[in-house]
Amino acid sequence: MKIVTSLIALGLALSPAAYAHGAHIPLTQQAQPTPISTTDLGDGLYMLQGRGGNIGVLAGEDGVFVIDSQYADMAPGILNAIDAIAGVKPTYLVNTHWHGDHTGGNEILGNTGATIIAHQGVRDRVTVDVTRDFFGQEATTPAAPPAAWPVITFNDEMTLFLNGQTVRLIHAPDAHTDGDTFIYFEEANVLHTGDLMFSGMFPFVDVTSGGSFAGYVAASEAMANLINDETRIIPGHGPLSTKADIMTIVDMLNGTVAAVQAEIDQGKDIEAVLDAAPLTPWVEDWAWGFIDEARFTRLIYADLTTDAE
Repeated sequence: MKIVTSLIALGLALSPAAYAHGAHIPLTQQAQPTPISTTDLGDGLYMLQGRGGNIGVLAGEDGVFVIDSQYADMAPGILNAIDAIAGVKPTYLVNTHWHGDHTGGNEILGNTGATIIAHQGVRDRVTVDVTRDFFGQEATTPAAPPAAWPVITFNDEMTLFLNGQTVRLIHAPDAHTDGDTFIYFEEANVLHTGDLMFSGMFPFVDVTSGGSFAGYVAASEAMANLINDETRIIPGHGPLSTKADIMTIVDMLNGTVAAVQAEIDQGKDIEAVLDAAPLTPWVEDWAWGFIDEARFTRLIYADLTTDAE
């Protein structure tokens, strides 16, 4: 496994909320340089890491297949990294879901000639302004420009045959959002999860975009059932991971959801649940800058109480 880091001249220091929520960032907001790390997984597959969701790349004679595009200001560095790998522009770009830290570079990659593919739910959201409650504040993500829209969509599953790989795109209903896709490269035994996996962190379950904790657990189990102990996993956020890491997340999710449900069953409102701190056993190992104890508690509470209505 080889890791190469290149420095691009574009970057943007975002708040943790913007990092995970992912608005479409215009190029006028460029600021600090941000490194792009390239990890060679073999079989023509690579993991690119920068600022935003982890990117997957499959390169070979059939062209370059890219998973996710981070933010708009990251696109030049992503294209440089792809050029260093393959010497050509992307042929296909798949979005794992609609958030801007995974779709923000779509317009730029699309304008190089990449065909954009996604679940229909992604197109439904990126083509319109989306206003929703974001941790107590109303937030509007404007529609992406038309060049950023998926031009090929699917509902349940789609398969591509590229560069010696059978590439399976599989929809996970109502999980991180309502338009999530995970991608499995059968011959290489490599899985890209999108934000169905925040490796070693509390995940952001976007209940305002159709996500749910039950769906997130179901998606995690579906991915685990598809792979084996030797599978290398490119998570949406975090380091290269394994099936064991997915199962650890499932255990954490089952435990935290049950802990919050136990407080709800006592008739407590959200403030009383926060005071009870039911997630204390998990905080040290799983909380991070964006999804801290309070925010994760609020996400679980919102999901469980909405289901009860």
